[in-house]
Amino acid sequence: MTVDTEANMVLWNLVSKTNPKHTKKVKFGREFTAIDPHSQIMEATKMFGPAGQGWGWEVQQIEYLETKEVAMLVSLWVGSRDQNIMQWGQAGLYIDKADTRKDGDCMKKATTDGITKCLSYLGFNADIFLGKFDDSKYVQDVTKEFIKKEEESSWTNDLQSKLDDSMKTLESSEDLYQLAASFKKVKANYALIKAASSTKADLLSSKYTELATKLKET
Repeated sequence: MTVDTEANMVLWNLVSKTNPKHTKKVKFGREFTAIDPHSQIMEATKMFGPAGQGWGWEVQQIEYLETKEVAMLVSLWVGSRDQNIMQWGQAGLYIDKADTRKDGDCMKKATTDGITKCLSYLGFNADIFLGKFDDSKYVQDVTKEFIKKEEESSWTNDLQSKLDDSMKTLESSEDLYQLAASFKKVKANYALIKAASSTKADLLSSKYTELATKLKET
């Protein structure tokens, strides 16, 4: 049997790296790296669509443990509800050592823990679970990587804004020379704009070609 390992690892490779700004060090008997659970929800939404539509979860079972914890069996589905992963999530019932102050969020915490574990089986934040965040050099490198991505995203958004402004000018102005000047400001970064929005860039290019023809005729 031939196994397509590259195809099998596509999702894993897309979601395995964790942005350090969404983590924190936790000391609970031992020190470990915890991931912000809401950032996981955001990343899962990017991959599968809104929760409840492209993916979601259900609590299948609740158990109260002798360790004064609540355990919840969470079923996480992707695409359809018959494609699921199950894992137990746990949380303490109390927030003090004397066990006198109940934790009103224990159910939520146990559910979140279950969701995190299920998502980890799909590769989400795998670098944390593989212990890579124990390596300070790795954390430094991945921090730089995410900073670079954010800078590139900011640059792309700026180009997109310029593209939108140029489109409005092309659609509203009757001054051909003004139109040409407007497009030329964006033309220098055309390749990047095309990467950001090929559809709009192609439309803009088409309008510019039409514009250039008209200018030659005047």
